[in-house]
Amino acid sequence: MAIGKWLLAGLMWGAAAHLTAAPEVRVEGLFKGAAVLKIDGQQVMLKKGRSHSSGVTLVDANAHRAIVEIDGQRHELALHMAMGGTYQQADVTQVVIRKNDNNQYKVNGSINGQPVHFLVDTGANTVAMNEIQARNLGLLYKMDGQESRAVTASGVVSTWVVTLNAVKVGEINVPNVRAVVIEGAYPQEVLLGMSYLEYVKIQEHNSVLMLEKNF
Repeated sequence: MAIGKWLLAGLMWGAAAHLTAAPEVRVEGLFKGAAVLKIDGQQVMLKKGRSHSSGVTLVDANAHRAIVEIDGQRHELALHMAMGGTYQQADVTQVVIRKNDNNQYKVNGSINGQPVHFLVDTGANTVAMNEIQARNLGLLYKMDGQESRAVTASGVVSTWVVTLNAVKVGEINVPNVRAVVIEGAYPQEVLLGMSYLEYVKIQEHNSVLMLEKNF
């Protein structure tokens, strides 16, 4: 009888411990005074001083780290680090982009190793740029590209379809990306279109766009 009570008490203690286990928290995006967290698999954005229903509170955040409080204890987490008894490197590659004042998602990246400032455009079939940008990147688009024509706001213009060796945003590097070079000065910014974005998982939440490697 005493043994049975001991076993029952042990099972009840184990169940209670399971119910009160600290949530797993991973940092997926960092901003001044805010952070994108994944709490027990649920993605949320918390501002400084705000709490989640799990009991996780964001004490402070900047571009380098977030301070979270769980069960009265504070933990400092860098981007792509997780807390759930142990710290671990995230097993996915992600890029977090915050919407600007013009309701646009812009991000720095590179084409063939050359720095580029992209405008994310899910409505564009391919990565697209004007011929001035193409020349600055050293692309031999007239020699290597397939010429075509397109109708723009400025009328009918020449275009050249090319293949870029690599397009990289954050740590998401995609090789052999189809792109279009457009005659003239349009578009004003290099468009990060679907020939790149088809290789990433896209999520948008509270004016934050998250790109996750999907290959």
